Amino acid sequence: MKRYQAVFSRPDNIARVQAARRAIERVGGKVEIIPSNAGMTAVILTLPEPYRPEQFVPGLPFFPL
Repeated sequence: MKRYQAVFSRPDNIARVQAARRAIERVGGKVEIIPSNAGMTAVILTLPEPYRPEQFVPGLPFFPL
């Protein structure tokens, strides 16, 4: 399993991740959404090999942890 993180301020980016949650969980992955008081939201994806974030939420800036 590999972990990836992105930090978003725009609600539409968070909505895209939430919309992909079922597909991510179907392959054995996990989605963690961690809001902060500063208006930013961290999103951590845990995905099994060989999956990558761009397969579920293309164009969003996820980076390996």
